[in-house]
Amino acid sequence: MALKFYDTPFHVTHDAETASKMAMKMDLSIMISNLIKEHGWTQIEAAERLGIKQSRISDLKNAKIEKFTIDAMFDMLDALGFKAQMSMPSLHEASIAISKTQAA
Repeated sequence: MALKFYDTPFHVTHDAETASKMAMKMDLSIMISNLIKEHGWTQIEAAERLGIKQSRISDLKNAKIEKFTIDAMFDMLDALGFKAQMSMPSLHEASIAISKTQAA
């Protein structure tokens, strides 16, 4: 029996489209959680800075990604001083880059 490899653990139990979105949300949640940790913020401090409730920070840190939209996660990154940019070199290829914005 040959081994079957998957792109992410989500691809084992979900269709490709759902699994890809879940993987992106997991990556974003890890990034945001690590940025909060890097700043040394408590959940309450992070919530105040991001303009959300403390319970949402708890959900994020506990990887409850089903409670978030990708859009909401990009809003959190905006509040942390990041900008997402999409480039589309062709109709069949696109990429998203997330980078720290320059301080004014």
